[in-house]
Amino acid sequence: MAAPSLGRAARRASSTVAAPLDDRAPGRSAAAAVVPPAAAAVIALLAAAAPAFAAPPGSKERDVQLVYCLDSAHRGDLVTAAVRLGLLRPDVSTPDSVMPTAPPVGRMSPETWAVRHEGDFSRACSALMAADADAPGAPAEKKEDGWFEAFLTSLPLLAVGALLTLGGQMSERLSTERRLLKQQLDAGATAFRTAARAYLTAYEADPQADHTAVVGAREALLGALAQVAGPGARRKRAQELADGLPLAQPLPGARAGTLLGTAARARDAQEVRGAVERELRAVAGLNGRALHWRWRTVRARLRRPAPEAAP
Repeated sequence: MAAPSLGRAARRASSTVAAPLDDRAPGRSAAAAVVPPAAAAVIALLAAAAPAFAAPPGSKERDVQLVYCLDSAHRGDLVTAAVRLGLLRPDVSTPDSVMPTAPPVGRMSPETWAVRHEGDFSRACSALMAADADAPGAPAEKKEDGWFEAFLTSLPLLAVGALLTLGGQMSERLSTERRLLKQQLDAGATAFRTAARAYLTAYEADPQADHTAVVGAREALLGALAQVAGPGARRKRAQELADGLPLAQPLPGARAGTLLGTAARARDAQEVRGAVERELRAVAGLNGRALHWRWRTVRARLRRPAPEAAP
């Protein structure tokens, strides 16, 4: 049963191929133009096996190619592209009827060619779509916006940039102020510690020791403490330290009408030294980060008792 079927396929292929060959050589006889049965059988087998190598239908790319390239507005360009690629015969191919250069040959419509020669059609259509500025998926030219639309589009970016700049400037200003305050407090504390130690050492030997240097250093430190800014808890702490700063007055040389001896003055001087060191360590703590002092301010407000209602 297979042999008669193959013979019939060969005869059909022979009759199909004969016509194009007659067109190429009009002067030749029909007998000379007929393809031998063996070649016709090979052509028939290739035609039967071609669908097995075709891409599966229904894919997105395939659908786009069929819709775009088989449109009446693009058929002429499709045929031109296929002719230039050597896929269609240039002398007999038109937008309505084409003749492939590869088997199965013969006149057919572009739709039939797209099915029977799926690979050639896909190649020509892809080339056309890549070269055509109107191809689906090609980036469309952006319409130039007016200056007002461009301004509105860039307005959020400008606002963000302005906020970042303002925030950076504010942060830099606060950092500079904090650094200057730290320098003033450190310098004042160092000067006061030096003057206090010198005075207390001299006081142990002489109750009438000069207190002038301590007064000047203490006033400088009080001025630095007065410049401490908020949050409220830090400002309050600076005021407390200023009020409790030792050596506002010279140490006494007598107590209850009795002159203080060397040992008593030494004990008093040692107690004042400890008080000075505690105060100066607390002064250094004022340079802590603002977040710490903000938290202490909030905590103090939360602990503040609510006013009692009037009866």
